[in-house]
Amino acid sequence: MLTRLFLFLALSFTLVAHSPQLTQAQTESPAPVATESATSTESATLATPSAEVTQKIQEKKDSDITESGGKQKSILAQYLEENPIEPLTWNNFLQHAIRQAVGEGVPANVIVLVLLFPLIAALIASSRHIIGFRGFGIYIPAVLAVALASTGILEGLIIFLSIIVTALLTKRVLKKTKMSYLPRTGLLIWTVSLGILALLMFAPVLNLVTLMSVNIFPILILVLLSENFLDALSRTKPADAVALTLESLSLAIVSSFILGFEQVQKFALTEPELLLILTVVINIVVAKFAGLRLSEFLRFRSIIEE
Repeated sequence: MLTRLFLFLALSFTLVAHSPQLTQAQTESPAPVATESATSTESATLATPSAEVTQKIQEKKDSDITESGGKQKSILAQYLEENPIEPLTWNNFLQHAIRQAVGEGVPANVIVLVLLFPLIAALIASSRHIIGFRGFGIYIPAVLAVALASTGILEGLIIFLSIIVTALLTKRVLKKTKMSYLPRTGLLIWTVSLGILALLMFAPVLNLVTLMSVNIFPILILVLLSENFLDALSRTKPADAVALTLESLSLAIVSSFILGFEQVQKFALTEPELLLILTVVINIVVAKFAGLRLSEFLRFRSIIEE
């Protein structure tokens, strides 16, 4: 009995002796929580500009027709759902095939680009054959139109200008060396890549937010155009090279507006058979044109009037 009483008193004394430490620990425990809360607040404050930039980049991706994961894909897919078609016949089999593919996960915007690209090429060919625009062929302005539709007109022109300036400076330096063509081209691409890298690094400083979301594909297309410009510069007069480049850019800008027009995109999805037939008709009609081009008519107008 005395032993149990002694153990009970010893346990009680131990609990009383440690009770102030427990109280102190409870009093001091909220301090780290408050510190973490303050740190979280500071982090949120620092993250606010990044959130705004992210939102702008996402808005740019949503409006990009070439972005397979953007909002434009969902808009076109929803448009197909809201416009049901008639049962399968001989003149709407492609519409059924497109809807089946979109239902299986194929991006609707990619299908639109595949359908509209031949139309863009036909319009560029028409402008060359009837109006007299030269440019760098048909393929380069057509592909450049897709690149500008992805980057945006202003952003694409800024990238192209930086590429041209870098390439011209590099060509002037390499001209003094006696390097062969292939190593010289490799160094040219190296300096162009550094120029693009510098532009992307300064994009946040210059507040060019949409430039920060540019894909590598349009950049490579713009590099290809700069290569054609340098090649034309070495073969012809500088004025002719600039004229060819400006004509290619003009054709690409007009074509990019057509690609970005929502009604044209929806027409390509709902009437793909008619669009393909229209493209063939345009090429056939243009091929039968045998008169003077508009540029030739303006050039020789005085002789024609006489």
